[in-house]
Amino acid sequence: MLPEKLQECNLPEQPEGIILLFLDGVGLGLADPSRNPFARFANYFFHGHAGGSFRPPGILLETDAHMGVPGLPQSATGQTALFTGYNGPQILGRHITGFPSVSLRPYLYEKSVLKVLQEHGKPSTLLNSYSKVYLRRLERPRNERLMSASSLMQRATGQPFFTIEDYLAGRSLYMDLTNWFLRKNGYQIPLVSAKTNGRKLADLGKQYDFAVFEYFFTDKAGHAQSFAAAKRIIAHVDSFLEGLWENLDPTKQTVIVCTDHGNLEDLSTGTHTPNPVGTILYGKHADRFAGEIKALYDIPRAVYRVLGIPFDEGFVPKTELPAGSVSEEDELMNHTTEKALN
Repeated sequence: MLPEKLQECNLPEQPEGIILLFLDGVGLGLADPSRNPFARFANYFFHGHAGGSFRPPGILLETDAHMGVPGLPQSATGQTALFTGYNGPQILGRHITGFPSVSLRPYLYEKSVLKVLQEHGKPSTLLNSYSKVYLRRLERPRNERLMSASSLMQRATGQPFFTIEDYLAGRSLYMDLTNWFLRKNGYQIPLVSAKTNGRKLADLGKQYDFAVFEYFFTDKAGHAQSFAAAKRIIAHVDSFLEGLWENLDPTKQTVIVCTDHGNLEDLSTGTHTPNPVGTILYGKHADRFAGEIKALYDIPRAVYRVLGIPFDEGFVPKTELPAGSVSEEDELMNHTTEKALN
């Protein structure tokens, strides 16, 4: 029998278990129930988004979504910062909405956080599941123009996208949290509680050094200016976070809950808001991350530091644009405001 010390040395290295939960369009708002659904509807995790204190275990950080560029923070530039560590608005000199443009995509192709971690031997993935219809759509020429930042990030790793079949087999998650959207689109499957899927995220996260899960109905409810939709969405997300917190091992895992811009916290407007956003941290590296995160682009950089990976400050994109790519100006004119549904 091997000596105890030698046995310990031969144990496989455990994944770091960092989970990044991206909630689209959730800023820090006022304690005003006439505008802010987080102030109007009961919840546990979002008191800090309605002028109150953060109640659960963990830390709520005020985080800069403007990143030194005037104007309303937007999806394409904000998510590029979140998923690469490069200042998306500064790259373009403005904030742009919708999907990453021709000038942003090379950052996601070459330097997305998932790709960099994979290149350094750190198992990392996007846990969202996609329908076969959506995946077939991505195969069409030039359809990279209609891919979200998260989808581009996963494609850049060379890993396959998780499918609905993967979700049903327990290998991934679906973006509706409870199966309501799947059922609406013809899947004969039972509803599940968001809390159950939150617990599942904690379990899946243990298999990776870094895992990302994206939820965007928060942003859609904000653009719709619908308190009814907001009530349902907040209840789902609150329950999902409850399950995640309950099943997470804070001595071995870390969760980062982040966003790209404000929206849902102020339903008096159908646009994004100029508000700062909140980053929620809980678990093993929460205190360290709290000392390093000031703006959106700091989040992947903080992850790199924890995992001992240098950030390439001097990166210049080298990716050649696909034949037939349209100009930045043409793309901006044709940008959709919202992401296509999975």
